[in-house]
Amino acid sequence: MEEKVESAVLKIIPHSALYKGEFTTRVLSQGERSWVIAMPEAKGKFIPLPVGTVVEVSFLNVHRPPFQSEIVARSFDGGRTLTIAAPGSISRGGREGKPASAGRVIAISSGKGGVGKSTVTINVALALQSLGKRTCIIDVDLGTANIDVLLQLKSPYNLFHLVNGQKEIEEIIVHGPQGLMLVPGGSGLDELANLKDWQFSRLISAFNKLDNYVDYLLLDTGSGVSRNVTNFLLAADEIVLIATPDPHAIMDVYSLIKVLANYEVQSGIKLIVNKAEKEKEAYHVWDTISSASRQFLNLPVEYLGVIPLCDAIAHSIKKQEPFFLYNRKHYAAENILKISELLAGAGPAEKEEAGMLPFIHKLKKVITFMTLRDTMRNENG
Repeated sequence: MEEKVESAVLKIIPHSALYKGEFTTRVLSQGERSWVIAMPEAKGKFIPLPVGTVVEVSFLNVHRPPFQSEIVARSFDGGRTLTIAAPGSISRGGREGKPASAGRVIAISSGKGGVGKSTVTINVALALQSLGKRTCIIDVDLGTANIDVLLQLKSPYNLFHLVNGQKEIEEIIVHGPQGLMLVPGGSGLDELANLKDWQFSRLISAFNKLDNYVDYLLLDTGSGVSRNVTNFLLAADEIVLIATPDPHAIMDVYSLIKVLANYEVQSGIKLIVNKAEKEKEAYHVWDTISSASRQFLNLPVEYLGVIPLCDAIAHSIKKQEPFFLYNRKHYAAENILKISELLAGAGPAEKEEAGMLPFIHKLKKVITFMTLRDTMRNENG
């Protein structure tokens, strides 16, 4: 039977760029999967750690081992409290009782490099976290995987170690700011079509586990129209493409949409315009792409919003600091939040076949179909 720890005094160290240091609190009540603790204070001010913040927990007056947890809820009614996941709890971030299909897989790509795709992915993920949505990025930009570098995270293991049976998904996940999770990329999936059945089984098992941890899985794919990029896009619940006002970027995004149309894409396609000087300019970019896509491909493209060209974002990129965290009152950060709110609205997550585990099954079907199609073309050509 679980030893009672009510009234135990705790020391918590949050993984947070906003709330640094050690804080003392106490356990108010103890449940099977979560504990309610008093909201800690520092210098006379409460520390309202956001939902999703990873914390290191140790006991000051009880002989128990320390453990890693996270904030799964917070309350300001009837006393300020935080709720943390109990040691060994599997369901996190308020996902208890949700069906496996509740998670959403969003693939983010672009027609060409240099449009800020990875930077957009990071900031949108952090904005989703701020909305209370547990979010994980999987870096599947197999040519230039760099999310861990942009977040200044050390990642000793990556997807290569997972698919080859060396590590489990829990061992390769690294925690970033505000509890954001990252599965670092690597060379493990550079030849998806050549993965053996047992390696795909490991991917299926890993994505099944991820459904217990996250609400949103963002795939930071490569740029262009390579087979590996289109595989991920065709299997995802939703596709988000990044364009800029550069005419070449616009044409490359449209070329990618043409490839997806050729493979009869079923996922919804959305567009974020990055580095636009004005909203009017961004809307023109979307209108150009959307009109051509509707007229010639019969594919709608939804406009998500604009991330403006501004010195503040350029400065944060140079400092390798996620813009959304350190400039929350800036109008560009407000735009990022609006984009994330649109993504968090009702969508494919409600469909029976949406989610993380169905994604990996769809991915395998896509690869099998592509391989068969290429074989038939070679035999007939």
